[in-house]
Amino acid sequence: MVSIERDGAALFVARITVRLVGFLSVIYFARALGAAALGIYFTFRSVVSVLTLLSYLGLPDATVKRISQAETDDQRAPYLTAALLVAAGTFSVVTAVVVLFGDRLVNYIELGMAVPLVLLLVGLGTCRGILFGALRGEDQISVTAGLETLGTLSRVALSVLFLQMGYGLMGLIYGSAISMVVTAALSFYFVDAGFAIPTPRAVRRLIDFARYTIGMNISHLTYTWADTMVLAFFVSKASVGIYETSWRLTGISLIGAQAIGLTLVPAVTRWHEDGNLAGIERTFATAIGYAIALVLPAVIGVAVLGEELLSVLYGFETGVTVLFVLMVGQLAQAVKYITENVLLGIDRPKEVFRTNVLSVLANVGLNFLLVPSMGMYGAAVATLATASVAVGAQLWYLRQDLSLSVEWRWVAWQVFVALAMGGAITLLEQREFVPQNTVVGVVALVGVGVVIYGCGMLAQRDVRERLRAVLS
Repeated sequence: MVSIERDGAALFVARITVRLVGFLSVIYFARALGAAALGIYFTFRSVVSVLTLLSYLGLPDATVKRISQAETDDQRAPYLTAALLVAAGTFSVVTAVVVLFGDRLVNYIELGMAVPLVLLLVGLGTCRGILFGALRGEDQISVTAGLETLGTLSRVALSVLFLQMGYGLMGLIYGSAISMVVTAALSFYFVDAGFAIPTPRAVRRLIDFARYTIGMNISHLTYTWADTMVLAFFVSKASVGIYETSWRLTGISLIGAQAIGLTLVPAVTRWHEDGNLAGIERTFATAIGYAIALVLPAVIGVAVLGEELLSVLYGFETGVTVLFVLMVGQLAQAVKYITENVLLGIDRPKEVFRTNVLSVLANVGLNFLLVPSMGMYGAAVATLATASVAVGAQLWYLRQDLSLSVEWRWVAWQVFVALAMGGAITLLEQREFVPQNTVVGVVALVGVGVVIYGCGMLAQRDVRERLRAVLS
């Protein structure tokens, strides 16, 4: 478990840096461009994400699985080569479809240069996704963490630079494209597997696994972008900007769950092949507690400071209810990062596929049902319901193979400390010790909450011991 925690810590540091920089950059972009222009950018990114998924068709996760099962670089090379070749073929199909429906795409995004820019980012994203999968399969978790951090830092820095140079909305897109070129090139450099002519067996084993993991990719993408894409059809781009900003703000709380989830597949795969189910069960119990450790205080924090966060930091006058509903939904999503990666590790991709298909249908259906009448509020409810359905189904499948438990005392302590944090912030607000209508005041209140919750967590001896083990 310590090795997983070390890898998880590396990813955690990378993800928290990425999220913090992303959080600050969206504040700047919202103030510089306004909600409408930001909505156009988020719509563009949602299209890129959907098409990237269609280009790599579950191949990154299949690459992680097959490369982690191979023992030497020579054995891994055919899988990496096969993944890139298959992705090249699917990307060519996506390219043809984008060119064919280019005019409609331009009208939907409301961006004149949409077609070439979309294809550029989809191609880069597809290649980078597979190379990142190879790095994770080789247990180079810290490398992918560093590349993710570099990608975000370079994207934000370049976007700000282009904005200062007067490129406006296009500056954000140019910054994204250049950062993806850099990280894709570096990931290619760090992969050890190399290339080899793929054998029919390698291609077949890769595709057999990918056809199930694509369900996981679709589910994640639907959970992340379906609401945005449906909103772009039925409401203004300003509402899209407010909703997506709220979504990204809540996403900060998932950095721990994402980091732990990404480190689980290689380790659980090895334990499963060795028949060490007890090790998997112990890790699951611990992972669940740590996955929600940042989400619980975030839920309380948004309940107390949600209105101030949106109005003071971003300049948005609406959206606090959306923000709270989305944050509650992240509790289920945090658990889902653990359940689906454990399922993959114990070689149950069919079950992951089934649960994700179920969540996709629920999400898309609920969005089309609720968004026309409720707008962004309906999209938030659909997102919450989707995550809950998916994690419930995956827990049911896991119980067929494992004896699952949760460290309830640890979870109860988190709830207690989070409530204490919320009470302290409310008291500071009521006594007006800190001004709530200024950026400095809001940041100070958030900082107080972080300190209180952090000290509460460190009061637990188990947390201190695990932290020392990770840092040693």
